Amino acid sequence: MTEPTKDFDIEGNDRFANNEAESAKNYWSGVDFEYYKTKQPWSDFIADRIAQLDPASVFEFGCNAGKNLAVISEKLPGTFISGIDINEAAIAWGREQGLNLAVADERALEVLPDNAFDVIYTVSVLDHLPDPETVFRSMIRVAKRGVFLLEPWLGEEGKVIRNRNLADNRMVDTTPFSYSWDYVRIGKVVAPDWHLDVEPFPMRSNLGRFYQLYRFTPVTQG
Repeated sequence: MTEPTKDFDIEGNDRFANNEAESAKNYWSGVDFEYYKTKQPWSDFIADRIAQLDPASVFEFGCNAGKNLAVISEKLPGTFISGIDINEAAIAWGREQGLNLAVADERALEVLPDNAFDVIYTVSVLDHLPDPETVFRSMIRVAKRGVFLLEPWLGEEGKVIRNRNLADNRMVDTTPFSYSWDYVRIGKVVAPDWHLDVEPFPMRSNLGRFYQLYRFTPVTQG
């Protein structure tokens, strides 16, 4: 009997290096941000979904150069927007465009007060963290009305080592420090009293077809 074709190879977190988090941060802080200057299809998608909550304030964790926040600002004039990222060059460019951005990592979330922002969101950020649960816990605490995660789920948790290249059907090395996490499971652990809606949003890339929008809102909002 023929074995089913695998689309990716995943390494469990029991095999992570002791300095996994530091190494991941060092890698992503130096990635060229040229691509991240330009608005992408998901920029409008996430902005439209966030707009449904009519927020007075929005915060993006891992905003890079701020292209998503720029779209939110256009769609929701008057809304206070802010974002942080570890890429200094990207933040500098975004600030030159007039965006309210700062160089910071997950520790910045830890010092924010409860309910500091109406909405907090990420776009392909938690999938580059070896410990997303800690960050998500801070996001839930700081968000008043909603947490949005546009992230991939490959059906298995861990570090993605190799994936299938759709162009030629070959297995290739995955971008370093890319992970697959079960946000439904994490949500049940961290935010059991929040409601979760999941909406697929496949993108045009090898792992892009696995992206979904996870929308967490307090149950009291109905």
